[in-house]
Amino acid sequence: MTAVQRSYLVAYDVNDDVRRAHIARILQGHGERLQYSVFLLRIRPSKMLEVQASIEEELDSATDSILICDFGLSEQAEQSMLFLGKRGYRDTVIPTII
Repeated sequence: MTAVQRSYLVAYDVNDDVRRAHIARILQGHGERLQYSVFLLRIRPSKMLEVQASIEEELDSATDSILICDFGLSEQAEQSMLFLGKRGYRDTVIPTII
C-alpha cells in the first residue's frame, strides 16, 4: 500500500435530501468542501476506494450522479486548478429549536 497522497475532485448531484446529507458527511470527513456539492480530497488511493465504496452504498444510481476526477499527486493538483472569486465554502449552521 502506498503512502503517497493524490488529489481527487468529487462533485455530486443527489436528489434526495437524506442521501445528499449522508454523502456530504462522508466527503467532509475526508476533504475540503470547495462549493456546496464539490469537494477536494487529498488522500491515499486505497482510502479513496473506501470513500467511493461508502458513497456507492448511499447512491441511487437511477437518479443520482457522482463525478470523481483524479488530479494526480497532491503536490501537482494545485497547478491543475484555477479559482476565480472566493475559494472554499463554509457550511451554514442552522440552530435547532427544541
